[in-house]
Amino acid sequence: MLDIHQTSTAVSDRGSKQQLESAAIILDCREHGESDLIVTFFCRDHGRLTGIAKGAKRSKKRFVNKLEIFTSLLIRHTMPENRRLAFIAEAELLKSFLTLRQDISCYTTANVIRECILLATQEMEGDEQLYPLLIWAFTSLDSGRPPQAILILFLIRFFTAIGYSPQLRRCLNCSQEVHERETYTFYTTVGTIRCSNCSKREESSGTPLSLGTIKSLTAAQDQPLDRLQRLQLSPHSQKEALSFLHHYGRQLFQREIISWSFLDTISSKNVYRSR
Repeated sequence: MLDIHQTSTAVSDRGSKQQLESAAIILDCREHGESDLIVTFFCRDHGRLTGIAKGAKRSKKRFVNKLEIFTSLLIRHTMPENRRLAFIAEAELLKSFLTLRQDISCYTTANVIRECILLATQEMEGDEQLYPLLIWAFTSLDSGRPPQAILILFLIRFFTAIGYSPQLRRCLNCSQEVHERETYTFYTTVGTIRCSNCSKREESSGTPLSLGTIKSLTAAQDQPLDRLQRLQLSPHSQKEALSFLHHYGRQLFQREIISWSFLDTISSKNVYRSR
């Protein structure tokens, strides 16, 4: 696994602008003019950062085969000023995460993760939990772990990191802790569960969650990141969890997660599988 504790360091001055080295993951890349690329990264220390890589499309040394979506790099860059783009001087490949671009299940999962990060953050905004979580998810996908389970584990930790952790331990209304003789429903508008008795008095609809699913997800909220992949979710729990996490994400972002529709498409065609 990559060293997720790698930090940004100042390396030189480019005129009056200090250049930094930052470990980063590419989230977006688009053409600009004849030879330049506009690249959006997620950096460990700076969060989301967008910069211009001058001459990148013609580069045979600084950027060749490096500026691919999902790739992990060590970038040398300036910091953006006055709403201008950062200047990306060069990049060193840390991890290509090639599987994420070659396997349709991994690509679709990584794209949902990418979109959630972009929706939840703004320029120069991040959280110290998000970069290691992103590295964990991409490393897990690249190493062949089941994409569906990785997405669930990522999302439950992601919502916690951005300050909207789903409350799954007790009923919102009666405050009773979850137990085996009860059924539960998750309500996206309030981000928590209600027991069956309290749900009867609720006019809005929610997403049913079994006790097994709730226990798996609360364990994922508590587990250290380096042990997260040890958690196992049954097929039934995976189906329930994906449904509730999708609805919860749409509620938080107040819009559809566009890449999720493609995930549903390949899932219905049995392409989204345990690898």
